[in-house]
Amino acid sequence: MKRIHSLLTMTALALVCFHASAQKPQASSLCAASDESVFSCTLKGPARKTVSLCASTASVQQGRRSFHYLYGRPSKIELRYPPIGDGDDAFTFTRLRYAGATFGYAHTLTNEGYKYILYSIEGTGFKRSGLLVQREGQLRAAREVACRPSTLAETKNTELVRITSEWKVDPDIDAHGLPSKN
Repeated sequence: MKRIHSLLTMTALALVCFHASAQKPQASSLCAASDESVFSCTLKGPARKTVSLCASTASVQQGRRSFHYLYGRPSKIELRYPPIGDGDDAFTFTRLRYAGATFGYAHTLTNEGYKYILYSIEGTGFKRSGLLVQREGQLRAAREVACRPSTLAETKNTELVRITSEWKVDPDIDAHGLPSKN
């Protein structure tokens, strides 16, 4: 009887471990519970930092949503833009054009001489997304960090897609595409 009990306990434990390992990693977000994530992912690398573009709920006084960019960990936000209370007119949205069935987009913001580019590209058999950091006036990216597989969360909210797609276009990305690191 003791052996059967041990066997059942071990089988149940194994099933729990298998189920937990079979689940896909969950997308993380730095957005507040009252905000909605437009773009968010955990970045590759040992630090496992997260980058998020968040939309606040519509303000009754303003009648519109505000947007903010967050980078870091939930326990320590390293960059928040714009600072709380500032405007969000520095964001841009650019559709990325490629040959064939490949498409994408880039959300950008510029802060203190750096351009931060959140991008997502999808084509037949592949999907790439991540963060590019580029010094203003430079052609190449100073840093590129891809999203960890299965952690990208993109909004499905048609209102947010419409609002962000109406932002001004980044002229450099529109003319030359995403900057490369090399």
